[in-house]
Amino acid sequence: MSELVVISFNDKYKADEMLLELLKLEQEHLADLEDAVVITKNAQGKIRVKPYHDLVKPGDLSNELWGGIISATFFHRFLTIKESVFESSFLTEVEAALTPNSSAIFVLINYADPEKIIAEFHRFEGKLIRTTLSKEQIEYLKKNPQKI
Repeated sequence: MSELVVISFNDKYKADEMLLELLKLEQEHLADLEDAVVITKNAQGKIRVKPYHDLVKPGDLSNELWGGIISATFFHRFLTIKESVFESSFLTEVEAALTPNSSAIFVLINYADPEKIIAEFHRFEGKLIRTTLSKEQIEYLKKNPQKI
């Protein structure tokens, strides 16, 4: 199991700051990030995605996973709910939290101890939204980003 944690901020640059802090925790071996992506929304409502993940090998499915998550959250909510990938309340909350001139960080955390990382989030005064993802849900998102 993994935990998908989203922290939204009313500041366009705060999610980038949060990512830098998480990378410091990872370097100190206090956190184990599976993957992360920063999303910003400008004043006109345009969404920009800045992925952060290791390029381990060709064919790595990180882009497909994040494509599936972002597609589910912002564009194909009803199909995603029908397929039981995400709960309706999670998607609604994430979409509502990303307002114009805001940012959010989406972090996929190994389920072993997400509380260490989540405790760090409170310093940044963002809105915390969480859900768990099973291996099956992650595989579905990786394999079906276009269907979501």
